[in-house]
Amino acid sequence: MTVGIPMQSLLIVSGRSGSGKSSALNILEDLGYFCIDNLPLSLLPSLVRHFQQEPNMTRIGVGVDVRSLPDDFSKFGQVLADIANLGVPTDTLFLNARDDILLARFSSTRRRHPLSNASISLNQAIEKEKDLLEPISSRAS
Repeated sequence: MTVGIPMQSLLIVSGRSGSGKSSALNILEDLGYFCIDNLPLSLLPSLVRHFQQEPNMTRIGVGVDVRSLPDDFSKFGQVLADIANLGVPTDTLFLNARDDILLARFSSTRRRHPLSNASISLNQAIEKEKDLLEPISSRAS
């Protein structure tokens, strides 16, 4: 029986839409991380418990953004505490960009902001996203 190295770290990658989260996760994969994008925050402790049983999963990167369940953001502190109780070191990378850059990025592509719709303008969506992600941005390491 081969014994692998136990899970060494969890890196939570979050940030505003258009700030480079997908690029960051791609780089982490190139560095040997197992990456998952768009995971609801409330599932992180279960994911960690699962990977603690997998001897070859030592470094995990998880992308979390506003596509997640809205109530999850207010529970970010508890999620981090739950993971700490599992003995897994966790860091949070929060990517940001100025509002004018995000406006230009979304205006120049056909891709719409995840919070914008017929009744919410791009400006409003960018502002709402900033507020929703505050619990994560304020705790980023």
